[in-house]
Amino acid sequence: MENWLRYTFFAVGMLFAAQSMAAAGDYVLEGKFRSELAKAEQGDPKAQYAVGEMYEKGRGVDRDLRSAFSWYSKASQKGNMKAEYKLGMAYLNGKGIRKNYRKAYEWLKKSSDKGYVRAQYYLGTLYEEGLGTEQNIDKALKWYKLALQGGYDMAASGIQRITQQQERLESLRRAAIAKAAQLKKKTASAAPAATPVAAPVAKAEAGKVTTKQRIQAGGWKKHGKPSEFLPSAITRCKDLGSRMECLSKTIIRNIGMADINYQTKATIFDFKDDGTFRVSYRNKVTAITITDEEFANSGASVPVRKGWQDAEHKLDCSLENDSNITCKKNKLASVKLHR
Repeated sequence: MENWLRYTFFAVGMLFAAQSMAAAGDYVLEGKFRSELAKAEQGDPKAQYAVGEMYEKGRGVDRDLRSAFSWYSKASQKGNMKAEYKLGMAYLNGKGIRKNYRKAYEWLKKSSDKGYVRAQYYLGTLYEEGLGTEQNIDKALKWYKLALQGGYDMAASGIQRITQQQERLESLRRAAIAKAAQLKKKTASAAPAATPVAAPVAKAEAGKVTTKQRIQAGGWKKHGKPSEFLPSAITRCKDLGSRMECLSKTIIRNIGMADINYQTKATIFDFKDDGTFRVSYRNKVTAITITDEEFANSGASVPVRKGWQDAEHKLDCSLENDSNITCKKNKLASVKLHR
């Protein structure tokens, strides 16, 4: 009984001690918050960032993500790169503000350009996934490497993903070229030698790499970004004999008031020996996310609907060489692709 009482008194004493320490800790944090808030209200960007972080984490003040966003915004106006990063992450995750991938990209880009490694890593993820900007694995790799050089170890996993993807694409491209070369050799060796003069001509014609095979080599880009309607890093294509059919991964594009998620389905056909071919494609909208708060409150409708769009885009294309294609879109706009 005596031992039990001793243990009880000891436990109660420890509990009160812990509560007292916690209260003292809270008092210190609350004092720090008041101190930083006073400087922040005087326009000190470091203090404004500190107040935003305390609101975000609930240190010395009740957690309030909207207030955190407000103070980060004030610090960012003074060029604070950490505050710019925080705004980018808030827009990316929808914390304290409506989710907006385009604005997430803009703020993370500002912070990244100033050398903040965390922002550089997450900017890399936006380029890798095509969020807030068009997908570009080359730019994703660039920012991952900068983040890793700056000591942000998590970027190593991003570099590994991109490197593996590039190796797969290069392997597919080489396989397509090897297949075309093998077909050329096989066809040339099987060509009949009708006469000493005619045979070489027949072999040359039969062994020529076709327009379709040159397109199938893949890796096509438009303005440095993977093409959504030709074989590329973001499309999967089927060879159906006289035509090819390609379906893109989900692409996200901001149209001002909303983010539009869509896929592109393309048919490539009418391959000619002179390098010309035709493309027809349509877009399927899979999700619409309004990103402009004023537009959301206006009651207006987004000028895009979910599902397959009515517009069918047609391109007349020509291979200039194995690395460049020029197309005329809907008989009006000129589109150039490369790899």
